[in-house]
Amino acid sequence: MRTLVLSLFLAGSFSAAFAQIPDQPPADSLAKRQTRFNIYPVAYYTPETQFAFGTKIIHVRKPKGSYDTDRPSTFSPTLVYTTRKQILTAFTTDIWRKHNRLHFQGVVEYNDYPYFFFGVGNDTPEEAKEAYTSRTVNVSAQLERRIFDMVYLGARYEFKYETLPKVAPEGQLARQEILGSEGFTASGVGPMLLIDSRNNIFTPSRGHYHQLSVVYFPKFLGSETNFSRYKFDLRKYFSGIGPGVLAVQGMATFTHGDTPFQFLSPIGGVNVMRGLLEGRFRDEDALVAQVDYRFPLFWKIGGAVFGGAGQVNQRLDKSRFSDFHTAGGGGLRYKLNNEGMVVRGDVAFSQEGMYLYFAFSEAF
Repeated sequence: MRTLVLSLFLAGSFSAAFAQIPDQPPADSLAKRQTRFNIYPVAYYTPETQFAFGTKIIHVRKPKGSYDTDRPSTFSPTLVYTTRKQILTAFTTDIWRKHNRLHFQGVVEYNDYPYFFFGVGNDTPEEAKEAYTSRTVNVSAQLERRIFDMVYLGARYEFKYETLPKVAPEGQLARQEILGSEGFTASGVGPMLLIDSRNNIFTPSRGHYHQLSVVYFPKFLGSETNFSRYKFDLRKYFSGIGPGVLAVQGMATFTHGDTPFQFLSPIGGVNVMRGLLEGRFRDEDALVAQVDYRFPLFWKIGGAVFGGAGQVNQRLDKSRFSDFHTAGGGGLRYKLNNEGMVVRGDVAFSQEGMYLYFAFSEAF
């Protein structure tokens, strides 16, 4: 099954990539250096955090001599504090250089954050919910170089150090029945392939984005166990369907080895299957399909409707169509700058109930 998915991914992606070769921008399109700082207040409510307040800084820049088609680089620190005395801090960077030939992404996070754990599997009951607090240091770095038009090859590194200072008494985590329930350290590296023809990296209206990554977490790099994760993320954007943009995504995640529950394939959260709690279902493998329709309303305000279906399983060949969980909803977007960055608020529904989401980017 995994070999078939990989073959289809590579065949479709490479054919699309070589079928669309953009023209080189003319020399007279060179631009002056562009730089912008914006500071935004952050305020939202979620079931896990209750009310949250903070600040997000976004620095957008293009170096002198850039083409009009060169993608902007962004640098963004974030600090959020919740009424449950939790802290979320992050510094993210997305750097494009040499006229989009070189791309680097980096994230450094420290979070003291509440989550809910329901167990492992696609049919864990609501009454199995147990709260726990995670204190986590996350570091990731991803470097890619364009080897053909729209085709990038690179590598990714991930590090996670997590402790669980608070767990529900008598729960699965307290009984230490699940790998990772005592906290976990993971360090991994692996190759990745990216095929990217989006016309805008923040709010694309046409093009595709396909990413394949494999990350190995061996003991000799500092992980507590040996395991690996394989991820396929396939996206396509269509304009000309009414006034808006149709965005579709298919995603498959596989894990292998002694995988802690923090790295099992999840569904549910602000980007994947809105309408379910963060990591509501998790297992070794996951399969997700999502659709968004995003449209303008007035001024800098836009709207969106969306839906998704997903499931997790020990192995995808055990999946059944009737096992898919579904969710959907709608929301509003506010355009932050000329580069197309947005802040969004979504309300989503599923068999689990209604949930609200707030984020500084589209879900995909």
